[in-house]
Amino acid sequence: MESPVFRLPAAHGPSGLVAAGARPVSAGRLLAQSRAIAELLPPASPGSEILVICGDRHAFAACLLAAWRAGHAVALPPGGRPEAVRELAAMPHVRAMLHDSDNEDRVDVRPVLDRPLADDEEPVEIEADRHLATLYTSGTTGVHRPCRKTAGQLLGEAASLARTFSIGAGDTVLATVPAHHIYGLLFGTLMPLSCGAAYLRGSPLHAEAVAAAAAEGRASVLASVPAHLRGLSVLPDDGLKGLRRIFSSGAPLDPALAVSLRRFGADPIDVLGSSETGGFAWRHPAAEGLWQTMPGMTVSAGQEGQLLLDSPFTPPDAPRPMPCADRLSVEGEGRFRHLGRLDDVVKVGGRRVALSEIEQRLRAMAGVRDAGVAAVGAEGARGTEILAAVEADALDAAAVRRELLRWFEPAQVPRAIRVVARLPRGGSGKMSRADLLSLFDGSPAVQGRRDFDIRGIRRELAPDGAELRTLVVRVPEDLLYFKGHFPEVPILAAVAQLQKLVLEQAKAAWPDLGALRRLTRLKFRRPIAPGEVLVLELKRAPGSLDVAFELTHEGQPCSHGTLGFDAAGAAR
Repeated sequence: MESPVFRLPAAHGPSGLVAAGARPVSAGRLLAQSRAIAELLPPASPGSEILVICGDRHAFAACLLAAWRAGHAVALPPGGRPEAVRELAAMPHVRAMLHDSDNEDRVDVRPVLDRPLADDEEPVEIEADRHLATLYTSGTTGVHRPCRKTAGQLLGEAASLARTFSIGAGDTVLATVPAHHIYGLLFGTLMPLSCGAAYLRGSPLHAEAVAAAAAEGRASVLASVPAHLRGLSVLPDDGLKGLRRIFSSGAPLDPALAVSLRRFGADPIDVLGSSETGGFAWRHPAAEGLWQTMPGMTVSAGQEGQLLLDSPFTPPDAPRPMPCADRLSVEGEGRFRHLGRLDDVVKVGGRRVALSEIEQRLRAMAGVRDAGVAAVGAEGARGTEILAAVEADALDAAAVRRELLRWFEPAQVPRAIRVVARLPRGGSGKMSRADLLSLFDGSPAVQGRRDFDIRGIRRELAPDGAELRTLVVRVPEDLLYFKGHFPEVPILAAVAQLQKLVLEQAKAAWPDLGALRRLTRLKFRRPIAPGEVLVLELKRAPGSLDVAFELTHEGQPCSHGTLGFDAAGAAR
């Protein structure tokens, strides 16, 4: 069967607007601009990528099409920090960088965008199985973790979103999130390009700027995040006229905020997803707490309520259903209740507490604008400590602690609380664990963790009768075993992989195994970086004392081998 082909921006026709507002641009001119930029790029090679850093969403769109015309994938950074951009630009497979700023020394595309050009009429054709983009995310240490996307994943999802929410010709999308972020990429750029809608070029953050941009471009769709939407409370009821869709993603949208946003004429829609999965569910938070899966997707509950996702937009090499780092309870056909992440519930001093519940209580306090909570490993009987940071002006840590004690046992209240004028959220509205922990530098509660995050376990029998254990494992950024192993680019030492992960999980799975007596066929194929999510597969044949293992990341092998054990209690 031939691979389906996507054609961008075919839905507009040559004269249809792709960019609205003060500097409108037609689809024909966009195609001409992308062709001119493509002529500046080096020849494509297997795995080659073009780094795109553009604040203007139209410049970003032109660069995407240019890279794809020239046969490259695009590399999209985790943020706009100069250090992160420079590190990505230095990667050997990144062949060029396209940008629209004054402080970069690579290919500035603004002169090309301003050049008189004859319009093109033929859309760019892209096969569905082609590697189209790599989204680079970053952990505490700044190690870049790639999330590769095919055209079928990105453009297929963009088209599906447009159909699901009835977005099309006549709509104009204003996104407050950067274009290189997965949510801003899909909702703010690719969805309009795929369905005949237009996008606005900027990504305004502050309420007055959002209102001005929406009015100038006659926006009918707003794609934003809770941190930005909270700021719109200062606008009058007619401050955002003409909106018929308001989307939110990145964190749960508070129902009270959703009700407040209705005054702008649209019932906000909360979208649930991740870089790896794309958006897979939606809800109206002002009306109900249940999520509805997107068309063509199904969810089920694995062990401990782990969310298992079957979607046409998950990675082609991922298991189906794909284990996710979320918990849920299925409430009916395509409907479920989201119960937080697998690593959301922690034990402190023997008492269980959900980090998301602490965050919700903090945000509900009078005078608190925003809050962030994290758990870290700790020495002693408590095992785990909780840290909380709140954004407020007229509160202190003691007042915050007193309020939390109304709801939680003393052991469950965060050990360290910081009150700050502004939390370090990026342009996407998200706050990384690294940035949150940076507020607690020097606190005795911030210590390296000794345990991996085991997010899901699946048990099954292989066709040959062997018992299989498959575990989803997240490697914490603050794992103690990274210390001393290449501080600039930390990697997980082989001994930590074997002793603290593979060996411990094998012994936990099969208590009849005794002491380890040999290692065979051992190979380490790929470094493991902080923050990566791994799949560990353990396989044991009936009656055997050998356990074969394989560690993979996004389908790529990291290490594998076979552990040979004595029987439990056997003399050596």
